[in-house]
Amino acid sequence: MNSSTRDVEQELDRISNLPEPIRCLIISRLPIEELVRTSVLSKSWHDTWKNVPHLYFDLTRMTKACREPFYQVKRNRRSHCARNFLPCSEQHINQLHDAARLVNTILNAHSASVTSCRINQFPIGFQEPVESVEYLTRIKGVQELYLTGRPLIRFGPQKLKPLPFPSWGKTLQVLELSKYTIKDASIFKGCDNLHTLRLKIVKLGKESMGEILTYCKALKEISLLNCTGIENLTISNKNLKILELHNISFSLINICAENLAVLVLGNIQCPASCLVIKAPAVVKLDAFHLNRKDCFEMEELLSRCCGILGSCNDAGRPISNRTFYISPFKKLQMLSLNLDLNNIGEAIILSYFFRECFGLKTLKICLPVGRTANLNQASGNQLSYPEYLFWDQKEIFESIENNLSMVHITRFSGTELEMGFAKYIITRAPKMKTIVIDCQDSCTTYVQRLFKLSKASVHLSVFVDHPRLSSVYSSEVNLLVE
Repeated sequence: MNSSTRDVEQELDRISNLPEPIRCLIISRLPIEELVRTSVLSKSWHDTWKNVPHLYFDLTRMTKACREPFYQVKRNRRSHCARNFLPCSEQHINQLHDAARLVNTILNAHSASVTSCRINQFPIGFQEPVESVEYLTRIKGVQELYLTGRPLIRFGPQKLKPLPFPSWGKTLQVLELSKYTIKDASIFKGCDNLHTLRLKIVKLGKESMGEILTYCKALKEISLLNCTGIENLTISNKNLKILELHNISFSLINICAENLAVLVLGNIQCPASCLVIKAPAVVKLDAFHLNRKDCFEMEELLSRCCGILGSCNDAGRPISNRTFYISPFKKLQMLSLNLDLNNIGEAIILSYFFRECFGLKTLKICLPVGRTANLNQASGNQLSYPEYLFWDQKEIFESIENNLSMVHITRFSGTELEMGFAKYIITRAPKMKTIVIDCQDSCTTYVQRLFKLSKASVHLSVFVDHPRLSSVYSSEVNLLVE
């Protein structure tokens, strides 16, 4: 090989000129089977994969057997479509064992410390994943760990029982665990630096969650999604900043977190008499798909959040731990919730949010699918003027005048109260920048009237998500077209 050819190859092989930390960072985002193959790209990359700080194992990709479905759809006389789980063959078990062993082999060959590791679809019931986690936490000092399990069924059928993980260790800061069972919370002992805990589709013992919170005093973020086994959720944590609860049924919720900034309640069920939230520093509240079987209960929940109702019960006695109480969110900046603008009771509550939450900047409202016929008469709210004039009669609150800049309304149908609210925002809020209206099919004519209103803000852009308006108002308003 002459010198000119060698010079050309060196010119083309620019990857070799990159500093080692940059090369490691680039390839560390690849799944492990692709990460190892990078050794053939450049001579200088031969052992680079052994020094990457991030590892990603996907056992679905690492073994052909894992690509096969665990269940198939069978038809029988009783049910046209019944989903039956299939037991794993011995060949399937052996191939999964090989993939799990391969994870351990790669970890042992890895030279540097591991900042984060993600293992997807690890087979539940095998010893190898437990050994991998133990190696990561005790030897590698992993800081972020993301684990997604995959239950298996042997012939019989019998599920392979989950094996307990070792202690997570003192170096772990972020843990995301999916599709697993935690019966013994002692594995969280010593997790002094764990600040983020996310559990998805995890089965816990009755006392497990309480024990976890006792062991992990430094938690700043807790996310529970579709978890089972938790009856009572009691949190008392000054460090907690983010709390997300999705699709869980509780018997009792008692939260005391004076520095909590983000609270997300998604489809949470809990008796009103057993719901206590003391979090006066919340700046972002998401409350979607709450149980609306009793509309007045929903009104009371929102009334507590905005500060309409005080901290005493009907008899004037101070609240107790098992009395419905939510500290007013006076510092709220972002509010997203299910709210019926056609229910005058909930419209009044929204006006209290505007009045009490001076710093409110972003508002997202999702209207219910059904309308509230005759609900206003039954609610007992008495006004000195017709209900459709409610927003016309409202004063300009400090939050409306100084801070509100973005409003998003979903399932807008153009009723009098909905139109009155949209008009109120467009004509009264001088700091507004964006209002997004997701229309129903029947509201085209009503929404067109909003375009003719005089805007309080010269910077306001009105976005309407409806295909019928794409050509009519493209020159007057920015449109989002489905």
